[in-house]
Amino acid sequence: MTALNRNPINPNFLAPNKFQLNFARTPNLQYFCQTITVPGIATSEIAITNPFVELYSPGEKAIYDALNITFMVDEGMLAWLEIHDWLRAMTFPTEFEEYQKLGKLNQFVANKGGDFPQFSDATVTILSSANNPIYRISYKDAFPVSLSGFTLSTTDTPDSIITADATFRYTYFNIERI
Repeated sequence: MTALNRNPINPNFLAPNKFQLNFARTPNLQYFCQTITVPGIATSEIAITNPFVELYSPGEKAIYDALNITFMVDEGMLAWLEIHDWLRAMTFPTEFEEYQKLGKLNQFVANKGGDFPQFSDATVTILSSANNPIYRISYKDAFPVSLSGFTLSTTDTPDSIITADATFRYTYFNIERI
């Protein structure tokens, strides 16, 4: 290998603020989204015993980290309420009928009360330095597992932005170069 072919094809760094979130069930979340932590992936390891040293072999299952999103809470609390209502309908704390309404919570959900209304696919599109889409990360069967609270305080200035965090689990994700 010579020095001529060791240079990277694209020397630009990935910009941390160039992304778009598309979540059918939560359109306000995608508008007010501030940060997304692209999840990692791992596998377990299988120990192979011998008399001298432990040897390891790769495991057989992928273990995905959770999808974490931080978003601004708007004055109508729309993004926060979308996730709150989704979590509440999945857990139906007061009556079984709450779960029946799960598929009808949002007008943008294609699966209106189908077999698995608790799930929604999500997509994160990563943009280049010229704002062109370069990668699409598709999360299959995502659902919220936690929604943070937020603090209201008379000591904050009116310019302070209130944020909240949401954590989602999903079956798997695919990364596609666009």
